[in-house]
Amino acid sequence: MSISSLEFEFDLLWEDMFPDLDLATEVRLIPQRRFKFDYVNFPAKVAIEINGQIWHKGGHSTGKSLMRDYEKLNLAQQYGYCVFQLSKEMITETWLKAIAETIRDRANQPIKVNH
Repeated sequence: MSISSLEFEFDLLWEDMFPDLDLATEVRLIPQRRFKFDYVNFPAKVAIEINGQIWHKGGHSTGKSLMRDYEKLNLAQQYGYCVFQLSKEMITETWLKAIAETIRDRANQPIKVNH
């Protein structure tokens, strides 16, 4: 699968700023579900979603799509994941630093999840 221009922009900035923090791409986190997350850091249980076209009627703005996104995010949280959602305007050093800090903090602390 090819990546979007926003994911490419994110990749370039992430690799420049945090080459030591690995992110898996296009990951299915929820057992028996087809939901994929754009990026995941497994040790810290942090997922990242890049949402494009939020100002236009499209993939993430219809009622059906929003319900699917809500379900996906809620299930990820149920499995102990912290999920960051970024728009084009949020692919910045400020937000990437916040994500990296969260990954580092969570990777150093045990994460408890009850299933």
